Order: sequence, then C-alpha cells, then structure tokens
Amino acid sequence: MNPSEELWSAVRSATTLRHAHDALAKVLPSLEATQVQWLDFHQRSAETYRRIAERDRGRRKESLFLADLHREKAEKLAHALVSNTTVRAESRRVAVLSGRPHEIRLRDDMFAKAMRLAGFRSDYAVAKAMGLHRSTVKRARAGELRPGARFISGALTALAPFDFEDLFEVETQE
Repeated sequence: MNPSEELWSAVRSATTLRHAHDALAKVLPSLEATQVQWLDFHQRSAETYRRIAERDRGRRKESLFLADLHREKAEKLAHALVSNTTVRAESRRVAVLSGRPHEIRLRDDMFAKAMRLAGFRSDYAVAKAMGLHRSTVKRARAGELRPGARFISGALTALAPFDFEDLFEVETQE
C-alpha cells in the first residue's frame, strides 16, 4: 500500500468528526495539485463526512453540512473539468486583462454558519480566535470594512476546514 492510500485508510477508519478533520488534513492536496486530485479529495471528503454523520450522532448536522459543502465543490470541479475551464480563473484573467481592480467581500451568511459550526457564539469569541478586535469583525460582517490579509488569515485559521472560496468572494470593479 502506498503512503497516500495509508493516509486514506486512516480517513476511512475515523469514527468522530474530530478524527475525520485530522485525517483529512493529512491528505489535503497541495496548492499545485491538479483539478482531478482536488476532485478526488472533495468526493472522498464528502463520502467521509456523510459516513461520520451516521457514526458521530452528536455532530450529525455539522457532518452533513460539511458533506454537502464538499459534494458541491466536487460538482463544481467536475463541471469545470468538463468545460475545461474554471469560472474563477476566467474572471481573474478578464479582470487582469481589463485592468479593473477587484475587491474581496465577506460572505456573511457562510461566515455565520462557519462560526456556529466552530462553536463561536459571538463576534467577540470569533474575533479573539482570529487575533482581531471585535469591532473589526462586526464592521466586516456589516459590509462597512473590506477584509484584509489579517482578517482573511485569521478567519481561515479559526474557521478551518472552510476555504477562502467558502467565506469570501472576489468582485471585479466596473
């Protein structure tokens, strides 16, 4: 058995949501991975979280949410592979070619869900975990403040396993 399959074996043997998170973190593809590798990861992750929902009954809703999240990512990747392009890459290319700047916006609905799933009950609690002031989180959630590098890195750390695309969107200015 190759090292990759040994790691996936550990994922398959996970019985709690925490163990599944830890095991999946070890098989996470690199940033240089192909779309096919990412597709495989998201498909297997969705299957893992769905299985965990049946075993770890106390974390059923969280597990099913994560299963759906990974299933949606897998579907997007599969569609991108079929059409041989990704919408995100194309929009970035157009923005660069047109010389238009882009802004990063917080997806507050997903941010709120991620906060609840991570156990944060207030802006203060998540801000503390992100290493920021509560007012910074409150203003970003209200749309008064655009997320900067510290906000983004803090959110991705405190709200793991959510990705950039789950919590933020890139908008091109006209």
